Amino acid sequence: MIKLSLFLATLVLLTLSITACSTVEKTQLVGKWEATVTHKRSGNQTKMVWEFLSDGTFTAAPLGDPGMYVDKNNYEVLDEGNSVKINSQLLDYATCTLQGNTMTGETPEAVVKFRKL
Repeated sequence: MIKLSLFLATLVLLTLSITACSTVEKTQLVGKWEATVTHKRSGNQTKMVWEFLSDGTFTAAPLGDPGMYVDKNNYEVLDEGNSVKINSQLLDYATCTLQGNTMTGETPEAVVKFRKL
């Protein structure tokens, strides 16, 4: 009986610690970011405002009109908070490297650079 209780207590604590770690990783990302998307062929740049929400979703809008969403989808924090996989039509499902208040990623068509606002 004591072994079962210890096992269950350990299992609960392990589950709580894993949940806490993923929450800490997301809190670094949660908030508004300015993204500069540079198209590789033309060199044209587009600036946008992205807001990463704590529920694992994001919204993206033009910099001049942050109320007009052009994309809304999911993201996933990977590699202990070092990478972010963005399921976006705008970025062709990019994986970006997160370093403090900046984040960079590359797709076959574009390079994207984020900075936290």
